[in-house]
Amino acid sequence: MQEDTVSSNEQHPVSIKWIQRYFKIAEQVSSWSKDPSSKIGAIIVGDKGQIISQGYNGFPRGVIDSEDRYNQREIKYKLVVHAEMNAILNALYNGSSVDGATLYVHALPVCHECAKAIIQAGIAKVYIDTNINERWQESWHYTKTMFSEAKVECYYYNDEDGSITRQC
Repeated sequence: MQEDTVSSNEQHPVSIKWIQRYFKIAEQVSSWSKDPSSKIGAIIVGDKGQIISQGYNGFPRGVIDSEDRYNQREIKYKLVVHAEMNAILNALYNGSSVDGATLYVHALPVCHECAKAIIQAGIAKVYIDTNINERWQESWHYTKTMFSEAKVECYYYNDEDGSITRQC
């Protein structure tokens, strides 16, 4: 899986300015999470630039999201819905299709479990704004493999220099 750098000078489906805006929105959405150690945000954008849905890492609707539960990792990990999955489920809950849409994820890479849902939902492109650290390497490997095979484009956006690198 080759990584191609796409600069703002080359033809790109979305301008850098809009990518920056979408990531600022995803970052704002991440602040809604009650998780004290991880605040992840995701937005799904349609082909006309409209925001279809958003999600953050948190417990399902109606589930008590107490500070105590968030501070016990073994409980938290069993109850938390990831931001990407939450955005997809929120779209479904509101009767919106995400087929052909673009997903922007702030603060962590897409895990292999969320990658499955992204593919099945029909999302066409994914942008992340986080480098892959050692902890996420194995999961990211499977995510990239699935995205490549399923023809889901994925990109890394570097906020420091505005560069975009194709990941799969």
